[in-house]
This record gives sequence, C-alpha cells and structure tokens, in this order.
Amino acid sequence: MILFSIIFLIIGFIGLTIGSKFIIIGLENIADRLHISHIMVGLTILAIGTSLPEIAVSVMGGFDKLLGIDPNIDGIVIGNKVGSFLTQITLIIGILAVAQPLMVSKWELRREGPMLFISVLIFLIFSLDGLITQFEALLMIISYFLYLLLIIWSEKRLAKAKPEVRFAEKERLDPMSFDPIESHHKKSSLFKDISYTLVGLLILLVTAEFTLLSAHDLAREFNIPENVIGILIVGFGTSLPELVADLTAIRRGSHGIAMGDILGSNICDILLATGSGAIIVNFNVPMVILIFDIPVLLLALSITLYLLWTHKTLKKWEGVLLIGFYGVYVIVKLLFFQI
Repeated sequence: MILFSIIFLIIGFIGLTIGSKFIIIGLENIADRLHISHIMVGLTILAIGTSLPEIAVSVMGGFDKLLGIDPNIDGIVIGNKVGSFLTQITLIIGILAVAQPLMVSKWELRREGPMLFISVLIFLIFSLDGLITQFEALLMIISYFLYLLLIIWSEKRLAKAKPEVRFAEKERLDPMSFDPIESHHKKSSLFKDISYTLVGLLILLVTAEFTLLSAHDLAREFNIPENVIGILIVGFGTSLPELVADLTAIRRGSHGIAMGDILGSNICDILLATGSGAIIVNFNVPMVILIFDIPVLLLALSITLYLLWTHKTLKKWEGVLLIGFYGVYVIVKLLFFQI
C-alpha cells in the first residue's frame, strides 16, 4: 500500500509538470494567433503557468473537500502553498546560486520584494481565525490580478523610458528550451493548440488528484500530520518544475528568467493558487502553520531579499547558507512542530 502511494505520488509530480507544459504551449500559440504582445504573454501565461501545479492541487483539493472525498484535505492544500513558497526562496534559490551566482535587478527587487511580504501578510491576516473563507479567497484572487496589472503597467513604463533595453525574459520563450521564439515562426493549427491546452488541463487535474490522495494515504500510513506532508513532500514536489526550468534558464545565461520566475510564482502561489481552492470551499488553516511556518517563512524571505539586495548577486556561499536554512527548518519542523 505504501509503495503504491509513493509511486502514484511520483506519477502525480511528473504529470503536474507535463500538464503545465502542454497548457503553456497551447495558450502561447493561441495568444500568438490573436497577436497578443510578447510582454503580455510572458507576464501572464508564463507567470501563472509555472504555478499551475499549485493551482491544480488547490482546485482539486477544494472539490475533494466539497464532495466529501477527503474532508480533511485542508492541511495538505494549505501546507502545499506555504511549503512551496518556503522551498523556492531557500532550497531552490540556494541550489541555483550554487550552480551559478544569481543576479537580480534593483528594479525587480523594489517591485517584487514588497509584494512578496504583502502576499504573505494577506495570507496571514485572512488565516488568523483558522479559516480562509470563500469571500477572503475572492479578495486574494483580486489582489493577485491587481498586482498583475501593476506589473504590466510598470513593464510598459520601463519599455517607454528605456526603449533601447531588451530583456530576454520579456520575450515569448519556448517552455522546453527557454530560447526566444521569433515572431515569424510557423504557426500550428488552431485545433492542435486547443488540443494541447485541453489535454494539458486533463493531465493536470488527474495528476493533481493522484498527488492529493497519495499524500493523504502516506500521512495516514506513517501517522504524520497532513500539514507536514503538504509542506515538506507536496510543497517540494510542486517546486521541482521551477527548479528544472530555472536551472535550464541560468545555464543559458537568462538569470532574469530564473529570478523572475521564482519571485513571481511565489506571489501567485500564495494568493491565486490558495484563492482558487478556497473559493470553492472554506479551508481550515492548521494552527501550527500560523505559529511556526509563517514566521519562519517571513524570516527566510527577509534573509533571501537581504542577500540579494546587498550586491544584487547571490553568491555560492550564500546559496549554501539558504540550503542549510531549509535543512534546519525541516529538522526543527519534524522534531518539534508537526502538530
């Protein structure tokens, strides 16, 4: 039983990655067919696309709770959002920095840095009563799209102020290779684009269900609280696509893609992904997440942004420091803060 749960969990993680790529490819081609600008595609489809695994886990978790398939799924779903955020700003960024020193612009830090804190604080305020309601979920979704409008406005303003500056990450990118896609590339058929999107959506939803049910089974078999499984296992698993994508990006010299993806996807995870599930049904927030995991998350975020701000570069030893921070967090979490 345990072996099958682990196998289905791995299948779930793989499927979430494949499904996300299919959807991104399909939507990008459709956007290109409609002559939507590259910057708009990069800031919307690609930004949300990297968070599709977390969104799918939330949505399917919401339906599972609503339909009574798993009434106690809250810990895994909420834990997944906090765990994914924490994993990406410590472990994932740390691994990327060890692979190659990371650079980030002051422009991005000034814009995304405060919004990262604001998104966590919105989540914390709505969770203080131990419940994220459907109305609060709606406010979280609205907050994310207001942030997205701010991003689009600021990028257009930057383009007008410095028209000679070209950012590779602002171009449409091939989601498999991260090479810029030229505007004169051969268009695929509309049927193929729609098929890619629908097949990707189906894979995403089915494998999200695999992930949730397998994680629940593992929590029950090992007698581990579901918030721990959600944070450490599901949170790590849904962060793997970002790790693979960002390693590919920095090896091609596209540091902006790597950092922009991590910073932007975390805001999407905590606001849009959480809201997408909680708008279906109210989610309970385990108290341990409020008293331990969120404070640790804010501390980790402060350390990471400070290290980035000092020299606008994250050095290898600083990457090791962030990986060590994550390791200490996991040990303390397992020893003292499971429930």
